[in-house]
Amino acid sequence: MTRSTFPQQVDSFEELYDLPPSLVVQARRYQELKMLPMLSSTEQNELNGLTAQLSRFIISPETFNKFTDALVNVETFFNQEVTGYIADRQLEWNGYVDNFKFVNVYSPFTQYKFQNMTTYLGDLYLCLKDAKDIIPTNVEYWKKISAQGAKGDVGLSVYYKGTYDPAKAYTEGQAVDFKGYLFYAKGAVLAGQTPDDKTKWFMWDRQVVSSTQPTIRQNGLIWLKTQ
Repeated sequence: MTRSTFPQQVDSFEELYDLPPSLVVQARRYQELKMLPMLSSTEQNELNGLTAQLSRFIISPETFNKFTDALVNVETFFNQEVTGYIADRQLEWNGYVDNFKFVNVYSPFTQYKFQNMTTYLGDLYLCLKDAKDIIPTNVEYWKKISAQGAKGDVGLSVYYKGTYDPAKAYTEGQAVDFKGYLFYAKGAVLAGQTPDDKTKWFMWDRQVVSSTQPTIRQNGLIWLKTQ
């Protein structure tokens, strides 16, 4: 039988204090009565009165046992409910992190996962739930996060040009993937000027969530390390 009511409700405990000098005599009498092998009815009534009077200054077996019961209940609840929940959420979060990546130009033959990104007709889309052979214009499964601009302006109008090719030149606003990250050109970029060159390229998303340190370095890059 447990004296604790956790987790159905939070246990309450009476706050205890040091014994004041004014109650030393009563405490000594309390100890004397507790040491007696048998008590008369008069002594039992006296002990009951002293117990009530000294309740805020005595750690009784009942008080300590209730505390240990509460502690055991908390440990049991943590092991049975919290530990598994945290592990499940960690796996779920790892899935989000792993899937939050660019998956080339849209193809009806590719299985897209929640959080995957792809380009379709020049626009960038985010997958809202697992999809295959469902075009990104379907708002139930996809959300447009970048639109191709009429002039190729930098910003929400970057135009994806595929994986970076060192043999090609790029114009302002054109975007490429490079070492697992998306970059767009700040201006005219000559052939061979890789996205490592921060004077020519800008990282599309400077918040990186991974267990390993990013290979790309740019001012303002935020690396959120996972276990």
